[in-house]
Amino acid sequence: MDSTAMTAPDGLDGPSTVFLSGNGAEAKRTTGRLLTDLGWPPSSQLDIGGITTARGQEHFALLFMGIAGGLGAHTFNINVVTRPSAQSPQSM
Repeated sequence: MDSTAMTAPDGLDGPSTVFLSGNGAEAKRTTGRLLTDLGWPPSSQLDIGGITTARGQEHFALLFMGIAGGLGAHTFNINVVTRPSAQSPQSM
């Protein structure tokens, strides 16, 4: 996401996901509060684990540039969508 989406997530057409990575629990809580202050509800904040998971976010830049080229715009984000809990793979 670009800075416009980061600071005004309610300006997007629908819900999206922001990722948190890091080894410090208190730092993640502080970051989560700051994100909430910017308009990111806790349900949109996805803790993906320790600091090593930040590498995936860094590599997302390549996908971001491809999507931006396809859209002709840089203000967008993605949304992580999961299966409803009633339809977990074990129940299928």
